[in-house]
Amino acid sequence: MFVREVSLRHFRNLGCQSVFLSPGVNVFYGKNAQGKTNLLESVFLLSCPKGFRQGRERDYIAFDETAARVLLHYHAFGRDQTLELQLSADARKSILLNGVPIRKNGELASQFCTVLFEPGHLDLVKEGPEQRRHFLDTAISQLRPKYQSALESYSRVIAQKNMLLKKSGFSSSLPDMLEVWNERLADLGSYITLQRGSYVRKLSAAAAAHHARLSHGKETLFVEYRAFCGAPDEALITSLSELRSLLLEQLRREMPLEMERGMCMVGPHRDDMELLIDGRSARLFGSQGQQRSVVLSLKLGECELVEQTVGESPILLLDDVMSELDRARQQYVKSSFGARQVLITNCGRARPSKKVTAFSVADGRVTRLDPPPSA
Repeated sequence: MFVREVSLRHFRNLGCQSVFLSPGVNVFYGKNAQGKTNLLESVFLLSCPKGFRQGRERDYIAFDETAARVLLHYHAFGRDQTLELQLSADARKSILLNGVPIRKNGELASQFCTVLFEPGHLDLVKEGPEQRRHFLDTAISQLRPKYQSALESYSRVIAQKNMLLKKSGFSSSLPDMLEVWNERLADLGSYITLQRGSYVRKLSAAAAAHHARLSHGKETLFVEYRAFCGAPDEALITSLSELRSLLLEQLRREMPLEMERGMCMVGPHRDDMELLIDGRSARLFGSQGQQRSVVLSLKLGECELVEQTVGESPILLLDDVMSELDRARQQYVKSSFGARQVLITNCGRARPSKKVTAFSVADGRVTRLDPPPSA
């Protein structure tokens, strides 16, 4: 799949304009705070429910404006299609696929896919489990229609259960009330865990192949999902009903601890993804170069899983990361572009060439440095 045109209206600082892209490599040059990342985010937002930067949806709308729109004309599954995002200052948001409103986030799964690599992803190895869970959830939500809805429902259940634990103290009726929430948590949590475990098994194989090439065959990368049951990925029960029973059993066993601490201690919101180089933790023992190779391998593995699942290449979004990589890793990323459409931001001076389509970005205006294709 590839985007032909991005049509923008009052999205952040980008004003009202249309940007015509090539199906290959598109590089956006410009100084910081000119709008390069905003352009990438406008595309990313139509593949994921939330942007990759913190903030409110109201922040996507330009200052002094009451609404914003992003319209993509793209090609996928053998035909030209459109995706439109409409935002209003009163927090209303709508997405239209070929003019038809998308009523649930999951309905967009597999219809339009991107893989984003931005500077914060270099901390996937170094930081805590929350970032790794977010990585998994974002990747799987693009592929599984039910997954995003299950995540949203699970978050509501956790919030309600935590509220009950905090407010009820040691009430004699608390265990019975908790049992109701635990049943619902087990339904949703077992599905989320099963999907994450399945995804990580496939990701481990794809990422390991990239890491082996990056290390010239000297290192082995292994990725495993550390679930609530304490078992590594390969030992996870693959039956949804068995996994639900296991989660419910642990919820009941940990109920006294949860009542004491006033918070939910069991479930996929506390899981992690372990990254191992030659059997040792990449977080604890990996060098900076090794850790960057792990992240590169994960993102390129993510691309492959989209292609295997959807049958189309995702659009690769690289936000100011090439300067963070040494020359060898830069070359490896470039060699992995293949037939994918790529959008890259770069703080350097524009260097047009026959291999890439170059754009200049200044004060929110995106200028293509060669003429766009005829309609």
